[in-house]
Amino acid sequence: MTEMRKQNSIPIMSKGKSNIPMIIMLFILVVFGLVILYSVSGPIAYSEHADSSYYVVKQIFFSSLGLVACFVIERIPMRWYNQRWIMVGVYAVALALIILTRLVGTVHGNAKRWLNLGFEFQTSELVKIAVVLCYAIYRTMIVELRKKGKLVASNPKYQALKDAFLDFILPVGCMLVLDVFILIQPHFSCFIIVGLICAICVLVSGVKLKSWLIGMAVFIPVGALCIGIFMASSAGFRDKILRNFSHVFKRFEIYAAQDADEGSSTLSEDDTRQVDSASNALGSGGVWGLGLGNSRSKYSYVSEAENDYIFSVYVEETGLVGGTILILIYLVVFALGMNVARKTKTVFGRIIAVGYTFLIMIEAMLNIAVELKVIPATGVTLPFVSYGGTAQVLLFVAFGMVLCVSRTEGTMFKPQQPAIEQQVNLASASQDVDAKNEGIKVGI
Repeated sequence: MTEMRKQNSIPIMSKGKSNIPMIIMLFILVVFGLVILYSVSGPIAYSEHADSSYYVVKQIFFSSLGLVACFVIERIPMRWYNQRWIMVGVYAVALALIILTRLVGTVHGNAKRWLNLGFEFQTSELVKIAVVLCYAIYRTMIVELRKKGKLVASNPKYQALKDAFLDFILPVGCMLVLDVFILIQPHFSCFIIVGLICAICVLVSGVKLKSWLIGMAVFIPVGALCIGIFMASSAGFRDKILRNFSHVFKRFEIYAAQDADEGSSTLSEDDTRQVDSASNALGSGGVWGLGLGNSRSKYSYVSEAENDYIFSVYVEETGLVGGTILILIYLVVFALGMNVARKTKTVFGRIIAVGYTFLIMIEAMLNIAVELKVIPATGVTLPFVSYGGTAQVLLFVAFGMVLCVSRTEGTMFKPQQPAIEQQVNLASASQDVDAKNEGIKVGI
């Protein structure tokens, strides 16, 4: 009985080996981020807080907190996270916080995205983490129940409908609830990111094509109905809703006007100053840059230089070479994360590794694409580099989960099989005992 309990118990700390290449890349990103932030944010920090190191000191605190969380998460066996009560708890907390944000959240720039918990907490960042973890647990539960034959429809004709409901409609619907609350904050870019992450997670989880088609046949008419109700509503209501997204329309207008003739554009210089200043900063760096600390654009020419537009000022100081190096670092992190996903043997591990790796990569590419004028402005920050509290700590949590998958399943190293070796040794010992017994019988 005691032996069975030992076998069924889950160790508190994982005994696997750490993914050293990923940890090295994480530290490189963190150090890069702190150096870049210190170089870029000095003038802004001094003008706003009379302390040129204000932002970097706070970033060091957030990064330290995040690193501790990351490595604690990595050391805990993956099975601790793959439990239904965690799925229910995380989803309930995320939903409660996102609703509270809508009701009593703090407003900045006509958007209600922050909740005052003694500090400003951006709840949409928690949703990004929650949807991946909750879906990974849910999908694992469904796969295990199906293997046990517990999800069979009473009438075989309705098996496809039941599968579609459990595999697609129910989980995607739950994730859409969180995403819609993000949209009405409004936080359009985060709405897109969460939607992309959800789609990627469902895609890699092994959901059948038939379930996708049936699910889309449900969601598309529902979406069309919502649009129809909106269009049929009063003009005052429509104007109120559209005013919440005026900044989104303005960003698309600015993006569309960048190739238009000067005389044909209705935008003022104030409307395009941020994008133009960031573009000028990128171009003035040349191949090798002006040198760390020598940027001209950070002196109030580029607003949000410590957040959304940090890449532009960084390239101004380090040039094309520095920008390329940073992009390569993100690509290496992405490749290492996908390698973990490729080698993992469980549905839970695959969804976690793919979901969080893509989250980091999507945010990095969106930020850089904005500053290269490939897409309209999004407000997405550069992971581990831009200044931020909630986002910084939760990105470390996501990274820690990927490291946990790698450590628990041994995806970085050749898996050891001590149990099999023990069985072979026991079999050999048993054969030796049998041989001795035969010898004794012959002697008798």
